[in-house]
Amino acid sequence: MYLKKIFSIIILAGIFPVLLLSCNGSNSGKSDNSGTGSGSEDISASDVSSTAPPTASPQPTEEVYTPKKYFTLSFDDGITQDSRIIEILKKYDMYCATFNINTGLCGASWDWVAGAVGCPGLTHIRFTEKELKSGIYDGFEVAVHTLTHPSLTDLSDSAVISEVGDDAKNIKKICGTAPVGMAYPGGNYYNDHIIRLILENTDIRYARTVTSTGKFTLPEYFMEWNPTCSFTEGNAKLLLKKLLRKECTEDMLFYVWCHGYELDAYDKWDEFEEFIKAVSEAEDIVKVTNGEFYQLFKDKIPSWKE
Repeated sequence: MYLKKIFSIIILAGIFPVLLLSCNGSNSGKSDNSGTGSGSEDISASDVSSTAPPTASPQPTEEVYTPKKYFTLSFDDGITQDSRIIEILKKYDMYCATFNINTGLCGASWDWVAGAVGCPGLTHIRFTEKELKSGIYDGFEVAVHTLTHPSLTDLSDSAVISEVGDDAKNIKKICGTAPVGMAYPGGNYYNDHIIRLILENTDIRYARTVTSTGKFTLPEYFMEWNPTCSFTEGNAKLLLKKLLRKECTEDMLFYVWCHGYELDAYDKWDEFEEFIKAVSEAEDIVKVTNGEFYQLFKDKIPSWKE
């Protein structure tokens, strides 16, 4: 009896491990959905996409504005000396000039200018309409200087409108482009009333004065656009050196104007060419016509007071 019990125990001891292994084997192919298994389960792409946080959309980066140094020129009266000016400008690929002309005086010769500047034999002859139509100013901006170069403050309202508006119409007819700017004739003969007449009755939106600032500041109002200097003041080269040395922390404008006959009268041609060459070589200066500068800043600088 005793031996029989021992024999039964031995048999059971051999069978139990086999049964235990069989049970474990039958469960090994089942996935553990509770997430607490041995960690050997495969993770599908769908599992990852359903549990990963959504990817944030890229935010547009705000463009950082970089201040610039600008340069522009203008010449008054539409006279024959402009041909030599244009020759020099083209030589240095400098198309940043605006020529202000009087279409009601085409072909006129003002002999009195020679006496006014003390230079006998000096000529002041305006281009004829035929010469203007030949394309003398092609590539440059042509702007208003009024029909007949009067003092605007001496005129009636209707005459002011005609002098400015009709000159603009003639320029469009002759040169093919409608002007948006002008230079006041004869100096600073303008006032608030005249400016409002021009703005309300013509398409002119900027006007240059002859009041030099000696600075590189932008105009407060485009209809009272004071230049940096006249070339004949003799300080243009010095101002250029000053501009080149300045750190550009805000937009700056170097505006130089002149009459072509003054380059004859004061023997300034060589000096003028040297100046233009120096500006052309300044890579950090943006060269623009008066009108191009106006288009760039018309949303920032008003034409006149509200």
